Amino acid sequence: MKRLLILALGAATLGAPALSQGLDGGERARSVDSMRDYILARRAEAGEPGDTRIVGGRPADEGEWPAAVSLHDTATLDETGGDFFLSELCGGTIITQDWILTAAHCLVDEDGQVKPADALVVRSASNSIYDGNVNLAAEFVVHEDYDPWTLDNDIALIRLAQPIYGGAGTDTIPLIPQGAVIPNAPAMVVGWGMLDDGTFPPVLMETDINVVPNATCDTGMAEEARKQVGGVLLDLGDINNIPMDALEQAFQILANNIGPALSQNMICAGIPSGARSSCSGDSGGPLMMQATDGTWVQVGIVSWGREALDAEHRCAHPNLYAVYTRLSNYFDWIAGHVEG
Repeated sequence: MKRLLILALGAATLGAPALSQGLDGGERARSVDSMRDYILARRAEAGEPGDTRIVGGRPADEGEWPAAVSLHDTATLDETGGDFFLSELCGGTIITQDWILTAAHCLVDEDGQVKPADALVVRSASNSIYDGNVNLAAEFVVHEDYDPWTLDNDIALIRLAQPIYGGAGTDTIPLIPQGAVIPNAPAMVVGWGMLDDGTFPPVLMETDINVVPNATCDTGMAEEARKQVGGVLLDLGDINNIPMDALEQAFQILANNIGPALSQNMICAGIPSGARSSCSGDSGGPLMMQATDGTWVQVGIVSWGREALDAEHRCAHPNLYAVYTRLSNYFDWIAGHVEG
């Protein structure tokens, strides 16, 4: 991307006038199709007071989601004297007595290497982050094709050192079968992740959202990518006195190279307003849909999302949906490890 940016600027500058005449204001652009659209949108957003939004979650009833677990960083636990609130890293689900399902990015370090099994512990059997049972891990299994850059194949398993036996507050969750079609329909996501004000809840939260076509996600993310490209170019133009026509040409070159953000191994879910969404700390947790018999089935794993430009809130932005690992592509992979 950096090389493409340099090439685009170089190509655009060759035929540009010597000096820009400055940037004119105007009303907010509905879409970002040019550098001027970006400038108008950025100025309009910068001039508006921030409003306080709620991601839309509510505390889950105790025992309502008995398969939900939280993953905790053991180094932080040691440093804080066992503070489970500060050490919460990701979520996960109990799929058998011996196995936890989560996201691959929860189990790898900054270099993309799988962490040792003693790097995390699993907390189960309570909605409260301060209560429950602590379960040690024996093995981390990260998908062999996991890509830390694109987050494709963002799926992993934790084999527990000791089984979690059914009891108060714990149970397994069924998974969607291999190749099953996931409808564009209402869904539920749960977790202990970040709220709209940047704080984290001490109890499990649940949020109603909708699964939508991947193309809907790609459209919103491409629009945001154009804004961010515009921001980079505008800053470069200000620093280096690059003419507006050159920036405009560079923008068009880069914008035309923005491809789909989602692979077929991903699910898009949320609501158009962005008022309800998963957020940081929810990673690895379940995206669930209700079967005709009322049973909740896990169809996805909380994976990633894109933050809006100059956003006061990290998550839940209009037309920027959260992305989940599509479990119907991985049932056989899961079964191969769990049953093997």
